[in-house]
Amino acid sequence: MRFILKFLLGYFIGSLGLFGQMSSWEVVEAMGRGINLGNTLSAPVEGNWAPQVYEQYFVDLANEGFSNVRIPADFFGSRTSGDTSNWSSSSNSSNQYNGSIANFTVNTTYLDRVETIVDWSLNQGLYTVIDFHGADLKAEFLETFSSSNASYTSPTSAKRAADLMKFKSIWIQIANRFINHSSTLLFEVVNEPYFEVSAAEMNALNTMIIEAIRSTGGNNSTRKIIITGGTSTSYQAPTAISSQVIQSDSNLIASFHYYIPFSFTASSRDTYSDFNWGTNADKSTVDTHFDSVRQWSETNDIPITLGEFGADNEAGLSYETGIYGSYGGPLNSSRVEYHRYLAEQAINRGFSFSAWCAGNKSTKSIHLRTDNPETNNSVPGTWVEDVKDALLADGTWPQCYGPSSEAIIRNPDFECGYSNYWDLFIPAGNNNAAQASFSETTAEVFSGVSAARIDVTVAQNYNRVLLRNVIFDGELENKTLTIGCYAKASAPNISFKMRIKSELNGSSTSYYTPSNTFQLSNTYENFEFEYTVPDGTSNIQLQVLLGNHIGTYFLDAFSVQVEDSSLGISSSDSPKDLVLFPNPANDYISFNCRGTIQSAKIFNSLGALIHQSEQTSKISVGAFSKGIYFIEIRLDDGQIHKDKFLKL
Repeated sequence: MRFILKFLLGYFIGSLGLFGQMSSWEVVEAMGRGINLGNTLSAPVEGNWAPQVYEQYFVDLANEGFSNVRIPADFFGSRTSGDTSNWSSSSNSSNQYNGSIANFTVNTTYLDRVETIVDWSLNQGLYTVIDFHGADLKAEFLETFSSSNASYTSPTSAKRAADLMKFKSIWIQIANRFINHSSTLLFEVVNEPYFEVSAAEMNALNTMIIEAIRSTGGNNSTRKIIITGGTSTSYQAPTAISSQVIQSDSNLIASFHYYIPFSFTASSRDTYSDFNWGTNADKSTVDTHFDSVRQWSETNDIPITLGEFGADNEAGLSYETGIYGSYGGPLNSSRVEYHRYLAEQAINRGFSFSAWCAGNKSTKSIHLRTDNPETNNSVPGTWVEDVKDALLADGTWPQCYGPSSEAIIRNPDFECGYSNYWDLFIPAGNNNAAQASFSETTAEVFSGVSAARIDVTVAQNYNRVLLRNVIFDGELENKTLTIGCYAKASAPNISFKMRIKSELNGSSTSYYTPSNTFQLSNTYENFEFEYTVPDGTSNIQLQVLLGNHIGTYFLDAFSVQVEDSSLGISSSDSPKDLVLFPNPANDYISFNCRGTIQSAKIFNSLGALIHQSEQTSKISVGAFSKGIYFIEIRLDDGQIHKDKFLKL
């Protein structure tokens, strides 16, 4: 029995505030392009390695168009009281440790300073990352994990237990200090642990800190946390994160750093002399590495930030002294191109980035730290202009971004490449003379920028030319599906059908359930086909039957509406002028309208506005709680369309 929920409270509740929670994917997209405030709070004392930072630094970043800043900060050394050195480093002594998080205290003055700096950044609208990072962190904590170091402690030792407790205590104090800060503040568990920490140890460390941060509550319950893996370095670091860690929390972002080839990016050192970069082979290496990260990201449903990358200053130049390095360094054109290409390719793949910059005194400079009035550089200017411009120059955020949702119809609007999840199939055999081709059209679309075009040049029967989507083998029990699409043809008297191919109870025998015949015109119309899934269905596949007429077919904006008798909800009453898919939704809700979308609003079942966005046809709902939601779409011509969907 269908159950239609009546929306009694209305859509417009002006007194209710916006409290929507962005997904990790949306946050990474919003983070976009950024820079590291390197060698500042990660130095033993602020000002030792780079000038003390002033508010103007963040004004400079925002004014140039950067949207994130990563703030490396150390909390070991004199910043946190509580000594762990008296505990035994020997194996099997962990039961001797009887301390607690209360044994360690982060210096209040230092936390105040960190908070001031973070607030300066947030006030400029910058996504801001507190990255646990520094020399004291390495010496007192990370290096104790590696048996090749003199400071090594056994994993079963009392000292390891004490060190872990100290690390956890610090993070709890950081989290409590920032408990009410906005979601544009992110926490990064630890910088580059993989040189010392194994994959298994890092998985345990990630789990411990994620749980510690979440335990503080408030905005930390859903604050985005950046993690990486152990053992594997550079672009392979995220791949060492276990699926258990990834699946334990929906508000995680994976990070990697990239300085390949080190012979070029660190070529101001006496041990390297590769001053050129930018050949096709150089760029192909980056493409291969970045593609592997993207594939891992999509497979594991976790977005990526490129937390560091960069190359040494031109010929080893010190912007503070104006003196070139004794051992040379990158050609300026190569350094600029390295930054430009990595930034471009990161953005093209949906990675936010934070280029490494450690200020005017360092070997990798982008911002020259003129925010500090005491800075007196021999090389004038606020920025290394050509490198800064290179970071902002190129790259387009991918239109198909985010997890590969296990939807009944994949790539329903052909916006992810017309042949991605779709193929044209002409059954073999002497009895089939049909001929057809499958291509993309950008001129004849219902919505978005792409649609499918099928040119049938030799016709026979409907089932002799099939456009097929991929097989869906997810949960189908108690489901009735309404398959919809928008379609038109180049000439009159052309028709098509849809059908579902299914297999039951694991058998390889195929069953076919066709729709009625749909007559096409030369304008897009919506066509729907209802299919009740038989008990025991193992998988289904949508097929579009196009072989009965010679002509050109245009297809766009497929949708699936699901009636689930076990949930007691139907979404089959969607108006023709607004199509939502998939519905129920898990990761995203997409929608198509006749017209140009101006804005989209989502309300919960109490009528509270929880999400608002402009000029979009796809909204991430992965972080929404399970339940019924209502969507309002406003078009440029003033029309308003409303519907509901179920979040699983």
